[in-house]
This record gives sequence, C-alpha cells and structure tokens, in this order.
Amino acid sequence: MTRFMHVSDTHLGAVQYGIEEREADFYDAFSEAIDIAINNDVEFIIHSGDLFDSSRPSNKALRVLKENMLRLYQRKIEMICIPGDHDRPRGRDVTAHEIFDFVGLRMIGMNDLEFIRKGDVDIAGIGNMKLYQSDELKNIYTRANESASAMKKCVFVSHQAIDPFFPEEQCEAKKSDLPVNFTYMAFGHVHQFREEKIGRSVFSYAGSTEVKATKEISGLARQGKGVNIVEIDDEARISRIRLKKTRMQFDLTGTADEIFSKMEQINLEKYEKRPLISMTITEKVDNAYLKEMIREHSQTFIIRQPHFELEKTDVKVDVGASRKQIELFIKYFGAERKGNIAYEIFRDLRNGEFSEANIRKMAEEGANAD
Repeated sequence: MTRFMHVSDTHLGAVQYGIEEREADFYDAFSEAIDIAINNDVEFIIHSGDLFDSSRPSNKALRVLKENMLRLYQRKIEMICIPGDHDRPRGRDVTAHEIFDFVGLRMIGMNDLEFIRKGDVDIAGIGNMKLYQSDELKNIYTRANESASAMKKCVFVSHQAIDPFFPEEQCEAKKSDLPVNFTYMAFGHVHQFREEKIGRSVFSYAGSTEVKATKEISGLARQGKGVNIVEIDDEARISRIRLKKTRMQFDLTGTADEIFSKMEQINLEKYEKRPLISMTITEKVDNAYLKEMIREHSQTFIIRQPHFELEKTDVKVDVGASRKQIELFIKYFGAERKGNIAYEIFRDLRNGEFSEANIRKMAEEGANAD
C-alpha cells in the first residue's frame, strides 16, 4: 500500500481584499498542510496546481516555500507539482518551482503529458490548459487513459474545470472525457472539495487551502478547507483532514444593526483567528455611526469595507448568456481562438479573480493567435 497527500490551490503570496493579515493566512494554511503530511508518514505529496498566486511570486512567498520544502527534504518526502493557471510563467521563463528542485520539488506536465514513477506508483501529469486548447486537452486525456489501462497503481494529476463540477461555459473538458483507467485522479482549480467514484477511479478536487473569493464562503462553513490523505493499492481511499488554521469568514446581508447583531452571535471560541466579515448593507446609514460600530468590533473581527445594496431587484439569469457572450467575442475578433482568449480575460476581470501576470500572458497569446 502507498500513502501520499493530495493538496491543491495553495496560492502562496495571495493578499485577499488587500488585507495584510490575509497573506499570512495562506502561508499558515500551507505550513499546516505540510505538518499533516509529515505526521501521516506520507511517501510523497502531489500538488495539483496553483502553488503560487502569481507566476512571479514575492520573496516572502518563496521563503515560506523554501522553509517548508527543507522540512520535507529532511524527511525525504518529495513534492510533485503541475503548473496551474496562476503558476505558468510568461514567455520563455521557467516556473518559480524549479528553483527548489534540489530539495525535492518536482515539476511535471509543463508542456505536455508527462509520466514519472514513485515506488510502484505511476504518476501522469499535465498542467493547466486554456479554453481554446480544449481539443488538445481531450486528446491528452485519451492518451493518458490508454496508457493507464496497462498500469496497476496509477495517479493522474490535472488542473482544469470539468463540466458538470463547474459552470459549463468555463470548462475545458467534460466528465466523460476523464481518464478513468487511473486509480486516482488528483485535480485542482476548483476550490471546493469534491470526491466521486468514476468507474475504477476515485476522482477528487482537493480544493484550496484558504478562501480566495467571497463565493467560497458558503462552502467554507459546510466543509471547511483541507487536504486528502490517499491510500492506494488496487483501489484508492481518501481520508479528508480539515485544516484548523484556515480563517473563518462570514458574508452577511441586512441592515447595519442586523449585521452587527449577527456578528455578536458568532461563537468566537470556535476559531483560532478573528473571523473575516464581508457585509452588504441594505439601507442608508449614518456614516459616523457605521464607523463607530466597525471600530467597536474591530478587535474581534477583520471587517472589510462595507458594500451597499439599497435596492434589490429580481434578476432572471439566461443560462445560455455566457455561451452567447463567447460567440460575440469570436464574431468580433473573427477567429475562435482569439475570441475564446478574449472571453477568458473578460471573465477573469469581471470576477475579480486574476493575476496581472496571467492576464498579460493571455493577452500575448491572443495577439499571437492565428
């Protein structure tokens, strides 16, 4: 039997909402994940992408990785990574990961499907691919699946949005495209944990180790953030271990008094860190009063700049709207590849979830597209 840890989307260097304490939270969660790997005597770690939040990580992010890789190196635990969409370097540069190859950080799947072997386990990996590369990605999944049919213990690593686990228009592949001949499929990119048996294989998004966007808050309360300890022989079995150092967040809506009343009902003893509060206020409120209430609660909570929503309207969502948008981009740019790249840039900017380096890289690809 082989035991390893599957972790993903650690986003070292991220500073959520521009709040300085949030940067330290991503480092704390990553260090705790390494503690879990060591305490569970894993043979190796698989990281399924977005180790860093940027392809040009800060010196602080590099230092945190170095310190933790040295801890693993002392115990002869190798970390096998694939590049996520945030990790990929610009132009001909190499990934920041490759600086740490001498302490056991191994990058695979940078430009194509790559196989390695750890003990008696075959591992295949492919880095993140964009929407305009969907056909190429499906071919890679098919090649990987054919190779896995002759393997006994094998793991596939990928960093992609898969339909139906993510909105269809944002997915590069479908569930039916997955290489199900692998014993375990270690996926990244989707920040919520998911486990599902698909044929012979156990498929899992390990999820992120910290909250990267407000939309993740509802899932945080339900399932927390964590890592997978995977035991594999003829089959794969997951033990989900929840991280304790992930900062709890609450997304509260109502009048100012309603929101502060809800905050006072939160049991702070349950959390190691001050919870972070996002608030949407649905009334006009005296600015001086609001500032005073925030000041009174600032010792026990991290409070974001309030958002005001004074009028609520029922919005009907056209499920085909995103596909129509993509078609408009393709029509405008006169080429499918350019249109898809432009839509991805538009989507990331709209969602407020992008790295400057990644946007520049996609823009360069669009400019060079046929």
